Amino acid sequence: MERSRNLRNYLIPLAIYAVLITLIFLMRVFLPWQFVVSLSALLMLSVPFILKSDTSDLRLNPEGILAGIGVSAAILVIYIAVLYCYGLYSGKSLIFNRLSYPFILVQLLLVALPEEVFFRGYLQQTLGNTVKGVIAVSFLFALAHFVTLCVAGDGSSVCGQAVLTFFPSLVMGYLYMATGTLWASIIFHFLANIVHISAGFS
Repeated sequence: MERSRNLRNYLIPLAIYAVLITLIFLMRVFLPWQFVVSLSALLMLSVPFILKSDTSDLRLNPEGILAGIGVSAAILVIYIAVLYCYGLYSGKSLIFNRLSYPFILVQLLLVALPEEVFFRGYLQQTLGNTVKGVIAVSFLFALAHFVTLCVAGDGSSVCGQAVLTFFPSLVMGYLYMATGTLWASIIFHFLANIVHISAGFS
């Protein structure tokens, strides 16, 4: 009896994940991208609020916010240094393209926030807020990006980036596990996206 209950505890969130990613995949194929972003965000935000009674991980937590800012700064400085060295090696200059304010707002409210609420606040909390849970959810995170961006989207140009989302997801999962607040992982997710998208070579 206990074993079947434990199995059900894993199967339900995995089934919800599969349905959600399938819906986003279908929207990606049949709808314009701006609708997909908004509808995907709405779906990801609604699932935890419908299925999970405890949303205390969304309360503002100053220590968690500081942890998110500190870890983001440390990792992104290293990331920029690696890009800079790669640019030197390949004879290119690292540049940061200016992003519009609406685009930045979309990255926060329609990408980082809903993805963290669903993947960390629902999936990781349900599957286990442990190291194993962080790894499992990071695999699911990368798989979701592969299916929705590579298979249903722009093709091979983004496939490698989609798979590599596994690694920043480990950081986001660890931040959530260590701080107990989603704001730490939301901050890292948002800043990592902004730096990655704006960085380029000339």
